[in-house]
Amino acid sequence: LAASACSMFSSLRSLGSPLRHVRLLSTQVPSKPRRGLKVAAASIAFVAAAGALAYSFADEGLRRTMYFWYKVGPIYTHYRLVERLVKGKPEPERAAAFDALHRKYASSANDIILGLRGFYIKLGQMGSAMADFVPQVYIDELELLQDQVPAESFAYVKEVMERALQRPLSEVFAHVEEQPIGSASIGQVHRARLLDGREVVIKVKYPFVERVFDSDMETTENFCRLVQPEQVPFLKEIRRQFMKEFDYEYEALSLATIAANIEPKFREVRIPHPITPLCSRDLLVMEYLPGEKLLVALKRHFLSLARASGLDISTLKLEMLKAPDARSWGTWAYIKYLQTATTLKNAGVALYNYSVGLAFGQMTYYPVDKFVDIAHIMDVLLRVHGHEVLVDGMFNGDPHPGNVLLMPDGRLGLIDYGQVKALSHRNRILFAKMIVALAAAKTDDIREIYHQMGHRTARNDPVIMQKMATIAFDRHNDDFCDGMNLQQYLEWLNVMDPVVHAADEFVMASRLSILLRGLGSHLGYPVSTAVAWLPIAKRVLREAGDVEPL
Repeated sequence: LAASACSMFSSLRSLGSPLRHVRLLSTQVPSKPRRGLKVAAASIAFVAAAGALAYSFADEGLRRTMYFWYKVGPIYTHYRLVERLVKGKPEPERAAAFDALHRKYASSANDIILGLRGFYIKLGQMGSAMADFVPQVYIDELELLQDQVPAESFAYVKEVMERALQRPLSEVFAHVEEQPIGSASIGQVHRARLLDGREVVIKVKYPFVERVFDSDMETTENFCRLVQPEQVPFLKEIRRQFMKEFDYEYEALSLATIAANIEPKFREVRIPHPITPLCSRDLLVMEYLPGEKLLVALKRHFLSLARASGLDISTLKLEMLKAPDARSWGTWAYIKYLQTATTLKNAGVALYNYSVGLAFGQMTYYPVDKFVDIAHIMDVLLRVHGHEVLVDGMFNGDPHPGNVLLMPDGRLGLIDYGQVKALSHRNRILFAKMIVALAAAKTDDIREIYHQMGHRTARNDPVIMQKMATIAFDRHNDDFCDGMNLQQYLEWLNVMDPVVHAADEFVMASRLSILLRGLGSHLGYPVSTAVAWLPIAKRVLREAGDVEPL
């Protein structure tokens, strides 16, 4: 397990890749062995033993903390031990050693998360969205956490719903499905129909979860402090932001505000509107959006397209990333089929409805079977979220794949607005300047802007600050990270010039960028958020009377 909300599992992969020399343009620091490893391992072993002894005597918060250390400590220590044992050996031998560890512990990690639930489910969800630096075997396990967490019984959540509504369900809903359509870190979601016939979903919060979340975040922060201190500043802001997720009235307001901001400008997306009179701190009722989770829909679509085009899945993904005029004949033919088949079927329906159907009842039209274009999906998501953060100053900081639906009409449904962050006008201008500077790779400008944003390092080295800002807000591919894993690279940068203070107000903007980049990598479509958001940032600065980044 890793140690932060951004990369709970990233250290597992970073330990399995060779630490290469970092070539910096300024201050050079000689390579040193990682200090404190023996102390950390001894501390973890001691706490694990103490946890086993104290478990049955502790209160709930301490008991969960002891369980975490008891389970996670030996895993982390095992990874570090193997890292030492294979140091200097050929890369295939190193990779094989860590692949074996990944296979050994991936399901254990999932079991630990499901045993603890709460905040750890949220960390697992984030890990599942970071295909660029979380091992695939972990992602395969963690993807189940996006909406398939074991749910509470309907009898239990019905009582919670009625307490929040202060009346029986039958006085509000014509029907409530007992089987939830999703369950996750702090609650579960049920489909329902209001008495007036509107299709809605009910998001209900577990009463017990709020009291353990803060304790869980404290445990994770302490783990970071011991083994990955460079993540602590980031985690502190994540912790503050996560506490907002318990207030469903705030989420209802966020849904209404962002829907009003986004839907008139971006016809490719839908955001569920809240049924405000039925919302409270513990219950959120909103309109139902039909559709499948994005990754589920893409898998189904690619299987169908592969069969029709005669290509295997891997080849097909590469094919779909090509320009339209460079795609194979089989792919082109299937796209044309999708564009015409539904039109022909609906022509038959229309003929029936305006003849026989006038006497015997109308047939339902077939939904338009749209071709799924990954490049277009990523372009829409980048433009929408870039507009949210730079223009509106109110954005969703949790766009992991489980929160994106592919609707039957081809639009994207954007759901779950519990992690909404607001940026002041000043901070939006600063962030726009940062995007422009990153896109132009202006080292001195980046350092000055990052300093204004609140980021401080021990030496304020311009090159290191540029690298930190690039990782936070733009990209982190292997070329940029000198072939290292992201977590490994962050650790190295922190040795070169330790972070003294994080840019707290921009942590959620960084998380937004990292999650979108992770989704792009998962889909085989790596992106630079600075390049994608550059036109928006320039427009914001022009309208503010700021042409230059500084």
